Amino acid sequence: MNRSCFHRSRLAFTLVELLVVIAIIGILVALLLPAVQAARESSRRASCLNNLKQIGLAFHNFEDSRKELPLAIADSTQFATNNWAPFILPFIEQKNLAEGYDLKTNWWVTPNRELVILRLPVFCCPSTPIQNRVQDKPETSPPNKTGACGDYFTPSGVHADINNSLSSTEQIDLTGDLRGAITPYSTLNRTNRFADIIDGTSNTVLVGECAGREDVYRGRKFYKVDYTGAVKIRARGGAWATTDNAYDIGQRNPWNASFGTIPGVPKINNSNEWGHCFYAFHLGGANFTFADGSVRFMTEPTPLRTLAQLVTRAGAESVVAP
Repeated sequence: MNRSCFHRSRLAFTLVELLVVIAIIGILVALLLPAVQAARESSRRASCLNNLKQIGLAFHNFEDSRKELPLAIADSTQFATNNWAPFILPFIEQKNLAEGYDLKTNWWVTPNRELVILRLPVFCCPSTPIQNRVQDKPETSPPNKTGACGDYFTPSGVHADINNSLSSTEQIDLTGDLRGAITPYSTLNRTNRFADIIDGTSNTVLVGECAGREDVYRGRKFYKVDYTGAVKIRARGGAWATTDNAYDIGQRNPWNASFGTIPGVPKINNSNEWGHCFYAFHLGGANFTFADGSVRFMTEPTPLRTLAQLVTRAGAESVVAP
């Protein structure tokens, strides 16, 4: 009897032993957690690249069928106020959505209103912290401009303001062609074609990341969207169907002056505000689709002048994408 009790008592952990085991487990978790997080982000970044690959293929398939690329903003006299995204819906396995979408009606008005509120995963980067975001911008007359947000945009060109952020030896020639591969309709740009991309399709950006809109990120600091407050905060262009989705890079203007000028110079991951540059939640850079259909990751230190040269379709620069 006594031997049995003694034997059982020897099977139990002492408090000190238990604390040592817990400490060891804690150390192992601390060592393994960064590796697990890195593996998860690597998977998310690969998924984002796949999204951009599918979007790039959709542009190519659209061009195969129409013999031209979509316009960043359609001819409003023919198609009302719509951007490029509704035009490629049939080519990203959204045929039913495309059949219900009326290209002759503004994107935020019925029947389109009921469709653009749908979140499309192919337009969303998995690394973005807040996934289910909705733009709900008040208008002077109803309805609001409401739609599910995405994380990708078409850089429509380079803005003249970019030279304010470049040194005297890096200035962009503003007399040249500053248009991007996917440019809005105008009397001078009735169509977008691969033939217009004389800089080479492998050296011209088609689609890039501007993630997290309509909330604002400056660096990694988060500012909740606020359309009506004393300080009005907005990263314009969140909804995947909005015509604000396309913009010329190189600007530092906030949506409203009350929020103050965007700090720093335009660069990858500096801010996700409209007109600024490219922004993603990947460590050290952002993903891009090029006009040849390839997808690439470019790092934060990529010079602004290089980014500008990769955005223009006919700038005649000697630049190779990183």
